[in-house]
Amino acid sequence: MKLRGGSHICQKSDMATVFCLTPAKKDKSPAKVIRYHGNRGARLYVAKNVSRNTLKQNESADSSGGGALRVTFWGVRGTLPAPGVQFAEFGGHTSCVEVSVPATSDNQQTSLVLDAGTGIVPYGDLALLNGQKTFHVLLSHFHYDHIMGLTRFAPMFRPDVKIHFYGQAKGGMELHTIIEKIFSFPFFPVEFRHLPSRNNLFYHTVVPGSPFEIDSLVVIAHDLHHPQQAIAYRVWDHDLSVSMVYATDHEHGTDSDLSLAAFSRNTDLLLFDTTYTDEVYQSSRVGWGHSTARRGAEIAAMAEVRSFGLFHHDPDATDQQLMSKLLPEALSYFPASFLCREGDVMSLRNIPAEEQLPMAVGGGTPLRRTLLSKRRKISG
Repeated sequence: MKLRGGSHICQKSDMATVFCLTPAKKDKSPAKVIRYHGNRGARLYVAKNVSRNTLKQNESADSSGGGALRVTFWGVRGTLPAPGVQFAEFGGHTSCVEVSVPATSDNQQTSLVLDAGTGIVPYGDLALLNGQKTFHVLLSHFHYDHIMGLTRFAPMFRPDVKIHFYGQAKGGMELHTIIEKIFSFPFFPVEFRHLPSRNNLFYHTVVPGSPFEIDSLVVIAHDLHHPQQAIAYRVWDHDLSVSMVYATDHEHGTDSDLSLAAFSRNTDLLLFDTTYTDEVYQSSRVGWGHSTARRGAEIAAMAEVRSFGLFHHDPDATDQQLMSKLLPEALSYFPASFLCREGDVMSLRNIPAEEQLPMAVGGGTPLRRTLLSKRRKISG
């Protein structure tokens, strides 16, 4: 069954929730986020019961209209996993978001994952079932909730795959040393030297502001305000017509808010750290490295993004609390706000060139021009 969202066509899946965005209006009014719910049980158990082909049954619509990105939420929780029926609607897995583009006549299908929280476990299981042999894992930082899924990430225990890791060097340690420490005594019983994949792991140190390509995706990183440092990622399709920003683990209140807004300018989707309500933050969470729904919505409005995803949910926040307290706080400042939900799939579509707003980073440097001139190629 096909459903129309503005001039874009979305297709309703029986097994997953699919988002489609209507085009941005010339008067800069917010784009509408249209949500179609599929079978509830299948959505909650998407990793076990949905094939890769099912998740992409509207792919023909995506590829026919120019640029398109597919965003799949495998984990949307922060700090700790949240098991229990009171968290089942929005999910308990920690941070992991897949970004992919469909195959075209010029480019192969490409996918990457942002962070390796527990959500990377079902992602890896399904990807292997569908024959994927090359993986790209982009890490925002190395706090436990963003890496704990690696110890159950099935490709790490296969000798026939390639895994590319992207992230920053920290504390005098290179990226490969940090990954090796995850699989070491006394923290994990299978030490790094025994991993079947150890000879097929590749490491790429990320430098904020320096763009690079992963097959048909273009990526650039940006510094966030967080203890021990974290980075945001902006991901584009090949022709730079559609993008999303992943900005988890950021505490508001410094000049970093302005630079993040500039970095996110006119993106189709901003995923942001909305761990707390303003009330909770002010009462006991100042300095913990996280932000609020209100402050995130203000940044989204400043950046004139098309849609704003509330991400990195507090492990203590129940489904009811997310819907009754967190979401209304964001909606009052930015109407195109929504709660990220584990298992949901979002399709970001191309905006006609005449309706695109200029994309610029502070100082008037066109970001598209910077990317076109400086990006470097990384492929599987």
